[in-house]
Amino acid sequence: MLKKRSDKLKFFSLHIIVAIITLACLLMNGPMRPGLPIDTTVLERAEFIVANQALWVMSWMVWMASAIGLFVFCSILAGELKSRMRARIALTIVAMGIGPDLIAEVIYAFIIPKVVLLELNLDIMQSLELIASHLTGFLGNGLYNLGGLALTIIAWRERVFPIWAFIWGLTSWILGLSLSASIAIDYMAGAEFFTATSMVLSTSWMLVIAYIRFTPQVLKEKWNTP
Repeated sequence: MLKKRSDKLKFFSLHIIVAIITLACLLMNGPMRPGLPIDTTVLERAEFIVANQALWVMSWMVWMASAIGLFVFCSILAGELKSRMRARIALTIVAMGIGPDLIAEVIYAFIIPKVVLLELNLDIMQSLELIASHLTGFLGNGLYNLGGLALTIIAWRERVFPIWAFIWGLTSWILGLSLSASIAIDYMAGAEFFTATSMVLSTSWMLVIAYIRFTPQVLKEKWNTP
């Protein structure tokens, strides 16, 4: 009975996590985009942030929630593994990514807008953007994907899910690592591509894991009903 309740909680928790991460991605590719150093000038970004402060802050808070959500997902996956020590090490690597990721998002959400409002030199804003992008895109994201990749390999060795699900997850983590590499070499077009592809694959993979491992019995019975 307790396991059924636990599986049900994990099943619906994974759906909530996917919804939060999806919302974060939609915000970044839509309303937030004019404030990001992708295809805009620093002056254009500063003007956008001043004109859209509430949207800017709330959007980054969604990304902060996404960071916590990703860790929860990895914790759920780690809990399914028999190799406890290896799972803990992999999960620790994921956890190590939360610090630099949240620091970067605080810089984007709160510090950069203050720099703009105080009318400080735009070079300072660009420097903060560079620091933040490497903290979140290179260090934080890199640790997330290294830890997630390790958990996925352990899960495959223990036959937690079928090979097609393993390949799906493996691909999403590798694309995530490619994002970190793109940030490191300042290849923003590549970073944008790998962000989109890795996020689509990883969120859909989370749902796959939810249905493979944690589908509530009531849903299974309903689906099996003619």
